[in-house]
Parts: sequence; structure tokens; C-alpha cells
Amino acid sequence: MKRFISLAIALFMVLGMACATGAQSAFETDVLVIGGGGAGISAAIAAAQQGAQVLLIEKVGYLGGATIMSGGKIPAANTKLQQEAGIEDSVAALARDILRPSNYSARQELVYTVAENAKGVSEWMEEMGVEWRLMDSLYYGQTEYRMLHSVDNGAGMTTKMIDYLNSLENITVLFEIPGTGLVTNGKGEVIGATANSKELGEITILAKNVVLATSGFAANEDMLRKYIPEIVDAYPMVAPGATGEGILWGMELGAAVDNMHAYQGYGFYCEGVGAMDQGIANRGGIMVNLNTERFCNEYDGYSQIAPHVIAQPKHHVYLIFDEANAQATNLTRYEEKDLLIKADTIEELAEKTGLDGGKLAAVVDAYREGIEKGEDVMNRTKLPDSFEAPYYAIYMTADLRHTQGGLVTDVAAHVLTEDNEVIQGLYAAGGVTEGFSTHAGADYMSGNGLLQALVFGKIAGERAATEVRGSAEYVPYTGTGLDNYK
Repeated sequence: MKRFISLAIALFMVLGMACATGAQSAFETDVLVIGGGGAGISAAIAAAQQGAQVLLIEKVGYLGGATIMSGGKIPAANTKLQQEAGIEDSVAALARDILRPSNYSARQELVYTVAENAKGVSEWMEEMGVEWRLMDSLYYGQTEYRMLHSVDNGAGMTTKMIDYLNSLENITVLFEIPGTGLVTNGKGEVIGATANSKELGEITILAKNVVLATSGFAANEDMLRKYIPEIVDAYPMVAPGATGEGILWGMELGAAVDNMHAYQGYGFYCEGVGAMDQGIANRGGIMVNLNTERFCNEYDGYSQIAPHVIAQPKHHVYLIFDEANAQATNLTRYEEKDLLIKADTIEELAEKTGLDGGKLAAVVDAYREGIEKGEDVMNRTKLPDSFEAPYYAIYMTADLRHTQGGLVTDVAAHVLTEDNEVIQGLYAAGGVTEGFSTHAGADYMSGNGLLQALVFGKIAGERAATEVRGSAEYVPYTGTGLDNYK
């Protein structure tokens, strides 16, 4: 990491002092990036590659944000790994799969921008040392094998990007410097930001252009209660810096926001172990709440299942499965933590879990009838061959990963007002911006958030480094993708 003994010395040497009088110090740089997750790292690198002097400030003591916590997976069409595997794919098919969960109501220009740039951004990251593998599983909602998985997950991918960032002499990274607001001039243009330094107190950093990469609001309970109350009680598997202030700063300047009710959850979380293998449910496991009731189709998207779990009594359920499923699952970590319940009969399982024995027997009988028919009472058709003793249960909840709403931008990452006017000097990328998985709720396709952060982070950095504040214009989508829906 680029660390400095003294913030004051670092700013003097790298940025130069613009003003040292009065109670507040001011400094200058070409591009200021606020936030050091995947979007911020991408923006800083892209801006530096254009020759700009870049300052990245991060409020916590490390880089990575939600990206370093992710699985390190993005969907991309027509990659060399697909070609080597003999897989035929298309940008149109990728875009269609992303659009399907929102019933094609998401902003299609954003979807096509990421779909068209996914291959290129994956290759750009390879130049930084990121290693991709083509996954051999067909992810929920996708019609082709296109998911790229970084070696060592999000942590490995982010480490490679950080190493590359640290090799660029025109990027300065300062930690534990939380931004406190945006600075504008008399024309309403963004000319920098204020931040808080333990050494200097409140400082002002002036910049030719500013990139907001401050993430969403998954760690801000007040905003969650306002916009997404149904997921407030989920386990918070969120980046600690995702507190939503960048969205609020933009709104103070008249920026438009959208999709504030959308989010990504994960429907299988066990305290003491962490994220669970969804395969247990996919292979035939059923979820039963504390009232001994099944409540949803367990063969659904992992994010879509999350609010169903959280809506149950005490926000917890039991995931119940049989011996064949257990043999196909690595249960070691549950056994080591004494979190795996095993029983030879349904009656014994009910006793050990505290569930109602008669109700549980009825639930299992109904499930077996569904298996025989090929469709059960939850309209589940992806069913096991049988459901036989011994039985197993794991007590679980669901978690929240990140929010999917925020500032509205054009395809060049300019932040826009309600009238589609560009807020001069201000760019945004990643979780601070409007997502495109859905307008509300947990509909989500794997990799959307990370892909959006990387693609638009790169675009934001390039634009912030090359455009002159005051002359930026709204950039419409000019590709041919939208012709598919005309």
C-alpha cells in the first residue's frame, strides 16, 4: 500500500498546497477519487493511465470495499476462455439475461454499456495481473457459460489491482480520510471536496474533476429503513464504508437517484460459519420456518430468496435435507462448530429442532408427493429423486451484500440532475450509482454489481482525466444494442 508518515508532508510533496491561510488547508490535484473499492480503484488507475495526477482518499484503513469481499465473478460474452471452450455467446444474450429480472424495465443503455465493455474490462484487468477462470456452472438466470471467476476470489483480484495501482507514480492513496462533502463554485460546478484529517482537521482538496466511488448505503441503517425496510434484519455482509454519504451529497446538488429500493442479498447464511452452500437447497433441501411451514420455492436465485427468509419468525429458518444430499455436501465446518443437526426420523428431527412433529411430518409427506408428481406445492420442479432418512438440519438466516440504487449517470459516468443535465466536474461509479438489476427488491444476476463497478469505474476515470470541467455534455448510448428492443 502507498502509505505516508505524515499527511501534511504527503500532500505538500505530491499535490502541492493551494492555500495555507485560515483555519482550513486546501490542496490541489487533477482528479480526486473518493472511495477505494473496485470502482474507485478502477477509476484511479484509468485516470492515471491518461496521464492525470490522481488522489484517492479512503475513509477506512485499506482498499477494496465490497469488491475485496466479493466472489470475484463477472459475466462477459465472447471472451477468449469461451472461445477456447467452444462456447458461442453474444453481447445481446448477456444483456437480455441481465434485463430479464427487471422485466426489461432497467435502463437498457446502462445494461448494454456494461455488456459491450465486459470483455474489454476483463482483458484490461488481465494486464494488471488478474487471472480469470471460466466457471463450469450455469449460474441462475444466465443462458450461457460466461461467468469469469478470478483466482482467489475477490480478495485475489483486488490485491492484483491494488498492486498495479501502487506501481503508478501519479496516484497517491491516503487512508482514514473520510470525505465530508463536495465543494462547488458559483456556477454550481464541483471543484473538489472537503475531508477530515486527524492531523490537519478539516481540509479542502481542489480538483479539476471529482469521481464519487463511495459505495451504496448497505451499512446505513437509517437509509435502509427508509428505502429497503424488508432487509434491515438481514445479517450485514456489507462493506463498512458503504454508508451512503456520496448519494446524499449528490442529492444535495440536485442529482437524480433511482432504484433506491433494490439490493443484493444472499438467502443462506449460518452464524458461526458464514455464507452457506446454496447447492444444499438446489439438490433438494427444503426450508422450514419456526412455525414448521415451508414458505418459498428453494430453487430460486440466492438473492431472491433472501427477503423470504428474513420475513419469517425471528428471521431464521431451518434448511432440512436428506442423506443423499449430505453425501454430496461438505459438512465439515458445520460439524466442527456443532451446528449440524442429524436425526434418523422426522420425529427425532422435530424434537432436536423444536419444530412441531406433526406439522413437520406433513411438510415432508407433501414434499415427497411433489417429487412423485414432478412439481410440489411451491411450484418447484427442480426436485431430487427421493427424500429419505437420515435427515439433517442447519439453522440459518439470510444476509445483505449491497444496495443497488443511487445517483443517475449517463453512459460516460456523468452525474445527472432530474432534467438530465450534467453536474459539471462530478462523475460516479459503482454502488453510489443507479444499478440495473431491478427497480425494487432482490432480483439480481450474479456479477452485476462488480461488473458495473469495474466498467463504469474505468469510464469515470478516463472521462475525469480528459474532460474539461464546464464543457462536459450528456452522452447518450450510441451502440446498436437497443435496436433489439425497438
